[in-house]
Amino acid sequence: MSEIDLDTAARALAASACNFLRRTADLTLSMSNARWRLAARTPEALTFRPVAPSGAFLSEEEALDLPLAEVARVTWDRLPRQHARSQIRFHFHSGELWIFSGYLEEPSLS
Repeated sequence: MSEIDLDTAARALAASACNFLRRTADLTLSMSNARWRLAARTPEALTFRPVAPSGAFLSEEEALDLPLAEVARVTWDRLPRQHARSQIRFHFHSGELWIFSGYLEEPSLS
């Protein structure tokens, strides 16, 4: 697992549709049935919207808003058995974890 900056994460998440998993601070794990892609970025939040297999956004009403003030760090990881899929994880101060998993470009870690 490598720490990455927000700009690197945002570029990767805007370019690729991902599965979304959420682990709460009490370790409850849930996974969305939709695939999500970064649709908007402000200084306060990242907004994700569900996408169709074509990559087009499905809904302007449905969104996941990730409040940046609550994020302690951002990491990138490729699981040992995965050769193409990787994950970008948002680690919240509260212990919550948002995971976006997909065919994400490996960040250049200099």
